[in-house]
Amino acid sequence: MFYYSTAITVTEIPMLTKKTVENISQIFETKEIFYVPNLIIINQLTSLYNQHKEKGISVKQKNTNFKIKTHKYTGCCNNNEIVFLDQWFSKNSSFLYGVNLFPNKLTDQKGRSVRAAVFTYEPYTIVDSNNSYRYMGSEMVTLLVFSQYLNMTLIPVINENDYWGEIWDNWTGNGLLGNLVEDKADIGAAALYTWESAYKFLDLSKPTVRTGITCIVPAPKLAAGWLMPLYAYTPETWLVVTATVIVCIASTFVFGLLYLSEDNKHRRKNRSLTRIKLFENVTTCVAKPFLMQNVTEKEIKKGKSSRYFMGLVFMTALVLSTTYDSGFATIMTVPRYENPINTVDEFVASGLSWGATQDAWIFSIQDAKEKKYKTIVERFIATSEHELRKLSLTDNFAFSLERLPHDIFAIGSYIKEDVIQNYHLMSEDFYWEDCVVMLRKNSVLLPYLDAFVLRVFEAGLISYWQNEAATLYLDQTVQKAVKYYLHHQNRQNIVKLKMIHVEGAFGILCFGYLFASVIFVLEIIYYNFSR
Repeated sequence: MFYYSTAITVTEIPMLTKKTVENISQIFETKEIFYVPNLIIINQLTSLYNQHKEKGISVKQKNTNFKIKTHKYTGCCNNNEIVFLDQWFSKNSSFLYGVNLFPNKLTDQKGRSVRAAVFTYEPYTIVDSNNSYRYMGSEMVTLLVFSQYLNMTLIPVINENDYWGEIWDNWTGNGLLGNLVEDKADIGAAALYTWESAYKFLDLSKPTVRTGITCIVPAPKLAAGWLMPLYAYTPETWLVVTATVIVCIASTFVFGLLYLSEDNKHRRKNRSLTRIKLFENVTTCVAKPFLMQNVTEKEIKKGKSSRYFMGLVFMTALVLSTTYDSGFATIMTVPRYENPINTVDEFVASGLSWGATQDAWIFSIQDAKEKKYKTIVERFIATSEHELRKLSLTDNFAFSLERLPHDIFAIGSYIKEDVIQNYHLMSEDFYWEDCVVMLRKNSVLLPYLDAFVLRVFEAGLISYWQNEAATLYLDQTVQKAVKYYLHHQNRQNIVKLKMIHVEGAFGILCFGYLFASVIFVLEIIYYNFSR
């Protein structure tokens, strides 16, 4: 039978026979024993009966000896080898050696191998296998120092093709996660997040670093110069201004009609023709103040109501003209861009697709219920680095990256310095995550790893190892370009006025000349035909 203590498993074996010896050997040959450090097996050796008299009564006393065994667990080989610990004698309740029956095999594992499922992913895990392994990166060095702390030998298990991979319901998988769930590795790290799907099969350590998942998107293009006059107001403001002008024209027209209806002389004339001329005069009279033109007294319709209302129109036109002039003067010297993508909502509205080398980028949000996150997941494309490199040369695709502490960005190697100037960093993250180390379920290393991660994080060592790897292995030109935009995205540089700034104004002038010329020619033709 088995007795479970915190981390100790004690197995009691009946009197030793040839069959029980075989059973013990089979227990220690199982695969599961390789992952159990504290297993104690107690088996009965002999049962001796001593008969003697006590107070005239014949007494038979049983003397039983017990042999206590465990398995080696530690060391670089033969970890399941049976090790004799001690022997206990019931006759005098004593041990043969009196050694510690429950030695801690985890704090000093004497070079026992620990297999680490990793792949090169800067600045987390970098495995340089030239001649001999050289480890760099915040998580890779964490695993290395942890293995040294427990006197273990770190052996990398690398699967570069499937990257993070995935786990299937039958406890198999591919990539890094597959190596862990199939016990091809004992511990794994490479920007692994707190994925719910993985937690069903693996254990997760304390967080090593906080990361934000966002994108670099195509940089917005300069707005067309001929549209410059329209940028003084927002689209909503233009709607309000247009509605104001229409209301002013309609109101003045109504006041004019009321005046005409009171004039008997005008009532006898062609009423439809009078209304058409009235509408033309009213439109011209109301439009002039908004265009900063003079309005003569003759153009103002007769009647007190019309005159009072025109006074309000003048005041409204003055306010709108002043605000427009101020806004237009502002945008003339500050560059304007078309639809920049900085927030999650703007990304969703842009219709852009985004991608990376593997679906792991969307594991954390693939079950999200919000509509915008469903859209983001649907637009994600997982493809090869070669295809991503070709997409980086276009201007209609976004690329995922990780925003790490200390202004470090984990960007794929397919983003080169020759294209980074065509992209800019979004100011908002799609989501954020904690990076963890993953182990097989119920791993005995987890409590030690958690305590170790908290200590090195508190000491700032993880940040130091991350910065070191970023400096040595990340493309610094790309890093500087992204950082520059991060710190300057809210700054607007004042520029000298160029032709592009006045294209719109000259365009309106030229259109006016052309339109007036066409009308003038049509009027001459109409006049000649009507004679």
